[in-house]
Amino acid sequence: MKHQPASKRFFYLLTAAMTLFCSEVSANASAQDVNELDDICMYSQRILKDYALIGMGVTYHDPKKDIDENIKTIDKYFKDIESHKLNEKLKAEVVEVEKSWNEIKPEFQNAPDKAKMSELRKKVEAYTVRCEQVAEDLAKDTGIKGEHDVVLVAELGLESQRLAALYLMKAWGVADANYEQEVTQTVDETERIYKELLAADDKLVSKEIKEKLKTTENDFIAFGVMAKSKSGRFMPSAAEENASKIFEALREILAMEKKLVEGNVSGYFIPVAGEKAILFDKFTVILQAKEEETV
Repeated sequence: MKHQPASKRFFYLLTAAMTLFCSEVSANASAQDVNELDDICMYSQRILKDYALIGMGVTYHDPKKDIDENIKTIDKYFKDIESHKLNEKLKAEVVEVEKSWNEIKPEFQNAPDKAKMSELRKKVEAYTVRCEQVAEDLAKDTGIKGEHDVVLVAELGLESQRLAALYLMKAWGVADANYEQEVTQTVDETERIYKELLAADDKLVSKEIKEKLKTTENDFIAFGVMAKSKSGRFMPSAAEENASKIFEALREILAMEKKLVEGNVSGYFIPVAGEKAILFDKFTVILQAKEEETV
């Protein structure tokens, strides 16, 4: 029986190993998927806030431009995520969230309607809650240790915009009997997230990041006091300024957290965990064997 040269045998093994390895890993979510869906969730509440600003005639920070840019970003990110090879369950979840977004989006492309604001906020609220859940599912699927903390920091950004949207809706004169309860729930959820992040392992949430989180936490507490005020006086521009200040600070912290736990990872080949780790080990053995053959 004629034996194949060692080089050919190695080539076949290498091809088979890499094909299996790539197909296995490509079915998992990536850090990019998580990051883009996090932004989708955040920007949706930010758009709602800008919708109220436009309705009141407030031009501070150009909310119309902000809405248009964020709508484009959300649409782009949905396309990005769906172009990747997610497993069927996660793909269906992302499509579900996108469907809800497409039902809401036309309202944001029209002139703000005060009569529709309350109902629109309820739709956005249900949509963003589900969006956050799917972002967490994607984070778990990446296998990246600390990706959950990335999602938590992103959620803080979302909560800052949620609180601003509530306040500005009230300032616009949109009646909502549950306003105080909604504000309290938002503040409580924010405190819960801060508590979890500040108690996290320093390897996953660094001391530097924690110090910056404490600063934004103080700013958020002050904003919460403003939202809970019963004076009857509203300051839309000041609310927008505070919300944007917190949001931008959290975006900076989010970038730091991504760098810490995700590093320079791109694509779907890292991390290697579970069955993929076993496959990777086998592939390493093949390479070592080939090196020994050529010595």
